[in-house]
Amino acid sequence: MFSESDKKTILGYSRKILEVSLQRNPEPELCLSADLLEAKRGIFVTLKKEKMLRGCIGQILGYEPLRQSIREMTLAAAFDDPRFPPVNLNELRLIKIHISILTVPKPVASYKDIRIGLDGIIVNCGRKKGVYLPEVAVETGWDQRTFFTSCALEKAQMTAAELDKATLEVFQTENFEEEGYSS
Repeated sequence: MFSESDKKTILGYSRKILEVSLQRNPEPELCLSADLLEAKRGIFVTLKKEKMLRGCIGQILGYEPLRQSIREMTLAAAFDDPRFPPVNLNELRLIKIHISILTVPKPVASYKDIRIGLDGIIVNCGRKKGVYLPEVAVETGWDQRTFFTSCALEKAQMTAAELDKATLEVFQTENFEEEGYSS
């Protein structure tokens, strides 16, 4: 869906949004085709500093146009991830930006239907929900069952008894990240 030029433009915009917000300067415009800018897609923005997670925030479904989601998720990953202090200007040069644009999630019958390396997952049980991007299984070396149970038990905070009642959806991502930063 995204050309190499589109990906570079989005990553450059994401970085510029961080820079101007830290320096309190006017925001840049995102210059892409109207079709891409107006698409409503799920998105995750991940920040890594020296190969370690520094922030990751996203939304599974697109509620607003992508132009707005890129901005909001970039700022949220940098300043609103409760696991980390807000990013500061001094460390910005050490941060590498990774963006994942999601397809619409689709239900599957079992964790055995997960395609490791291709599918991200959403595990639901009542009000409890956990999400893992596709790269989580690859980075950890997990098989389908471990990927599913970790998402359910650790991310969604389900009990072992709730695993049988959990529903599972899969989605795919189009991923791209900056080159040349110190991560």
